[in-house]
Amino acid sequence: MELEIKERVAIVSGGSKGIGFATAEALLAAGAKVAITARNAEQLEAARLRLDPQGGGRVIAVAADMTEEAQVASVVEATVEAFGPVGIAVSNVVGHVIDAKEAGPHAGFFEDVPPEGYRLEFKQLLLSAWHLARLVIPGMKAQGWGRIANVGSTVARESRWELPHILPNVVRPAVAALYRGLAADLAPFGVTVNNILTGSIATERNRAYFTWLAAERGVDRDAMLREMYAAGPIQRPGKPEEMAALIAFLCSERGRHISGQSIPVTGGRSRHIY
Repeated sequence: MELEIKERVAIVSGGSKGIGFATAEALLAAGAKVAITARNAEQLEAARLRLDPQGGGRVIAVAADMTEEAQVASVVEATVEAFGPVGIAVSNVVGHVIDAKEAGPHAGFFEDVPPEGYRLEFKQLLLSAWHLARLVIPGMKAQGWGRIANVGSTVARESRWELPHILPNVVRPAVAALYRGLAADLAPFGVTVNNILTGSIATERNRAYFTWLAAERGVDRDAMLREMYAAGPIQRPGKPEEMAALIAFLCSERGRHISGQSIPVTGGRSRHIY
């Protein structure tokens, strides 16, 4: 199916691996020009070379912390300079960290997380999405066309209180609410805004998370995963390219009538009916 986004200009954050990389790949395949961004410059450049092995000039890599407004502005400026006005923006910033030695908000339950953890999680998840949207919306309005998408989590709709997810349980719904409000505001300008609710997707971070969780519980990781997937209709994790296919559609001309939605990609595990 032709997505009708040839020569459209996209920014994909978290683009060095996982869902972000797969999304950049899908948009490129549909004919878009893509700027990928992530914090690690070395990993980002390696991703750019994989996406553009022939040096066709349709991909740029801009290392940045997307929670910092000035750095987000530098990504948008570099993209506009290289390709022209941004028409597609995909926010894909992770929240709490798994390894306790890493800087950032840590996984935990209510009694484990101090106020600073909430501040950091809001910065990671909500402010990163806010900064990117705020900086691309004027150009989208001027074009009369735009697509904004956020890679979120199913906890935005169905909290997982049995897991050490107090931070995303609280903050992910706020991001979904932000996007719902933006969708209403931007509809008259031809701009759609959607939130994709990820379930278990087979990424490097996902594997690291389940390794950590199994260790915390003192159980075998593979056995834990077999039991978890057996409980769902589609008994396996999702693939990054399956997420990317949905994101690319939502960011296409074909997806012009879909906006203000939070769409779960969970292999049928979600229990809600609307």
